[in-house]
Formats: sequence, C-alpha cells, structure tokens
Amino acid sequence: MVLNHSEEGRCAHCGLQVHQCDRCRGVAGPFDRYCGFCGHELVQGPTRPIWWRLWFLAALIPLVAGLIYGVAQAQVHH
Repeated sequence: MVLNHSEEGRCAHCGLQVHQCDRCRGVAGPFDRYCGFCGHELVQGPTRPIWWRLWFLAALIPLVAGLIYGVAQAQVHH
C-alpha cells in the first residue's frame, strides 16, 4: 500500500487519508482491505524473507538448553 501524504490524498467526505494500490495505482479508501479496481490485497504489507523468522529458533535454543541442563542437574542431585 502506498501512502499518499499530500493534502490531495484526503477523502472529501470524511477527511480520512486515502491510499493508492501498489499493483494498479488505483485509489482505495481508508478502510479498504482489497483494491476495488484489481482486487489486490492492500493490507498484506511487504513480504519478508524466510530467514527473518529464524530469530525465534535462535531464541529457543538457549531456553531449551537451559531446561535440559536444569533437568539433568536435578536428576544428579536427587
């Protein structure tokens, strides 16, 4: 979704900011999820690469290692 930050980009009826479709450059209202001209989804945002989600795995590894270490120490001292 391309945001139009000029004064002309306001709705004449309600004063809310209107948007422009990335695909066809058609005008979309402030609460439209899909473009009325081409059907493109406006709210999906930019696509992220798959490695962007790997931060979750990198954060889980120390937690799992600490849990395993704690369970192993509890069994040794019991």
